[in-house]
Amino acid sequence: MCRRDEAYIVSHFREALAQGHIRAYFQPVFASIAGMIISAEALARWHDPDGGTLSPADFIPALEKHGLIYDLDMEILRQTCAFYRELSDRGTPVPCFSVNLSRLDFRRGGDERLFDRVLDTLSRYDVPRQAIKLEITESLMLEDIDTFQKLFRQFRDAGFTLWIDDFGSGYSSLNVLQSYSFDVIKFDMQFLHNFTPKGRQLLASLIRMAKSLGMHTLTEGVETEEQQDFLVSVGCELQQGFYYSRPLSRADFVAFIDAKRDLLGTEEDKAYWKQIGRLNFLSANPLDDYARMEQAERGEAPAADASANAGASIDSAGVPLALLECSRNKALYVYVNNNYRRHIQELGYPSIDALEHAFNDHRSDQYLMIKKLVTDTISLGTRQTVEYVNNDVYYRLSAKCLAKKKDKAMLALRLTTFDSEREIQTAKEMLNYGNSLFSTYELVVVMYPDSGISKRIYTANSLPSYDQAGSLSESFRGFCESEVMPVDQARYLRFMDYETITQRVEASPKGFIQSSFRLHWGSRNDGARADSDVGPWYTARVSRIPASAERAYLLTIQSHPANEARHLDVIARDHPEILE
Repeated sequence: MCRRDEAYIVSHFREALAQGHIRAYFQPVFASIAGMIISAEALARWHDPDGGTLSPADFIPALEKHGLIYDLDMEILRQTCAFYRELSDRGTPVPCFSVNLSRLDFRRGGDERLFDRVLDTLSRYDVPRQAIKLEITESLMLEDIDTFQKLFRQFRDAGFTLWIDDFGSGYSSLNVLQSYSFDVIKFDMQFLHNFTPKGRQLLASLIRMAKSLGMHTLTEGVETEEQQDFLVSVGCELQQGFYYSRPLSRADFVAFIDAKRDLLGTEEDKAYWKQIGRLNFLSANPLDDYARMEQAERGEAPAADASANAGASIDSAGVPLALLECSRNKALYVYVNNNYRRHIQELGYPSIDALEHAFNDHRSDQYLMIKKLVTDTISLGTRQTVEYVNNDVYYRLSAKCLAKKKDKAMLALRLTTFDSEREIQTAKEMLNYGNSLFSTYELVVVMYPDSGISKRIYTANSLPSYDQAGSLSESFRGFCESEVMPVDQARYLRFMDYETITQRVEASPKGFIQSSFRLHWGSRNDGARADSDVGPWYTARVSRIPASAERAYLLTIQSHPANEARHLDVIARDHPEILE
């Protein structure tokens, strides 16, 4: 990479664009487990005939600063569409492509210009809208909300797939995830550069949260086998980075996919693995969660699960979980986590291959057991469970069919062996999960008003399980009576009124409602009286989670800085009506 100063970049940009010195390069995106090429990201590369290749780290910020990034992004989109058409005409199986849209594209492009320009470019090269994925950085969503919301709806309504890019790069906010419905959340490469135990825990927590909100997950910057294996183990569906391939020129990309034709899955393959990718590997109850998601999509009210709020420990690689692909006469494991491996060794099988052989040996008891389990879960579509004894160990094997294609089906398996001491330790690990998640929030809860249940995603305090109450109204009241200071309890119950809360959120032009309250958190340790009017202030916000199969709302509680709390004390004393 050669270095050029800002003045050189700005003065030579138009010339470089006109003479084709700026070209789209393509970096493949792979499915974590299947190893298929799912898509490729289009990236700008500037080849200076006088000095070599300019670094994107130099020319991208310079073009953004001088308002030239829109022209670059539109040219990369044009080249990508032209390349798609070239591949299609030559008979090459074409992956979809993702292109980046800068925050400045939305400003300079205006409400209609950007949308129309994208549509015109795709139409010019006869590219279907589902073939181009739009990557949008989260910083834009926090800067120009009105323009972005309008364009977001336009692109979504027009059939485009929208990805949130570089999540975690410095602007991350729960507000982004609760305000917009993205198809894919793309985690910034910095998570892998800081590949410490704490960094891994945080990334795994984010992946688990994204899946609980119905989003697919992609991590960029994968450079080592250790990183690749980790992402597979925590259920990240898609991966991108130098471990798989550097960004490639058009000619090199054609050669790359020609040499890997067997990795270019059909649309049926992609749909199959997309469905499988919805499984939350780090849930405490992954099979039940998947079944509830399917129920919600069918318009059925899923039953509450008291343990669904817990997360599985990253250190223990989650609950014993495996993926088993079954065809007419064969069952093959395609994914097994470490806990599952440990459990099968307790059952007397030295390896996955040995268990696989037993499953496929028509003379074995295991074959008869797994055949019935597979047949029932595929035909009925529900979770099926068998209990058995092997090697003097009592165990339970549960299965849920995730996806089907032609003569194959993918099953998620959960294996439980019964050892009371170990089960207690596992339960403790589950309760400790999530300590590194969203340190700026004290409490995060997802509420489902139609089915009357809630799921706690994270808490920074030791709280009783209010979200396991018989109804949402009971949950609200239990939290209020225990955690909210008496002076604010009546106002909190009005704010969280179960009969009107959803209507108030839907009627809000901001898409959320919020208010401030005094809670006991922190004050108990400070020796404050339980009936005191003085205590730490917290903001409670309720927001709609868009595009959920079932109506869902996010409750977040966040502490106020000390200087704001002093102002709130004055307002509460002199003008309490303002807080209503």
